[in-house]
Amino acid sequence: MSPVQNIIFDLDGTLIDSAPVFVEILNEMLHERGSARHVGLTEIRQFASLGGPALVGGVLAQECGDLRQEVVDFRARYALYKTPFESLYEGVAEGVKQLTAHGYRLAICSNKPQQLCEKVIGDLELTSHFPVIVGSSPDRMAKPAPDLMELVMSGLGTTPAECLYVGDSEIDHALARATGVRFAFVTYGYATDQFGADQCEQFSRFSDLVQFLKEEREPLHPARGVA
Repeated sequence: MSPVQNIIFDLDGTLIDSAPVFVEILNEMLHERGSARHVGLTEIRQFASLGGPALVGGVLAQECGDLRQEVVDFRARYALYKTPFESLYEGVAEGVKQLTAHGYRLAICSNKPQQLCEKVIGDLELTSHFPVIVGSSPDRMAKPAPDLMELVMSGLGTTPAECLYVGDSEIDHALARATGVRFAFVTYGYATDQFGADQCEQFSRFSDLVQFLKEEREPLHPARGVA
């Protein structure tokens, strides 16, 4: 097996917790539609890894009009929100820098629309660490279809054997299996309680993932006692 050279990350639920921002936006939308409902993090998290249409349709529910237009409205509002640094999970900002310093190439593979992926990473001042950022667009099939991962690997000029995909959900696990990419599961994200990513590395803290990858990349110690 080729050594891992590239670490590919999901975004929402893996590097950032977007749920608080989603709560604000969707409550604005509910209020403007005359609804007395007010949603919280619990309602949001169950939809957070499923993509915009599932999130917007699931949360607005009976107050949802034409779903396509509602998603357009949601994403337009989202584009105006500056992503707070507090959205980063603990250890991510420093961990990304450490992985880059250890020679890994980093990339993003997310179902979030391309322009929003780039905006969020830019807001968090991490663009220089991610030479390849791939999000969704109308001409790309969303995860777990292999399209987005294949675009990432093409951008990196690499093969599945040289990549590790880090994600937090069933969809991420299915994408890794579909593309033959090794998978690491972070348990703090948006996966359902029923999901268990068997036969892969699992991490409850981002810093633990980083330490594991740093140790994996350390060169073998030279043989001792050899003249």
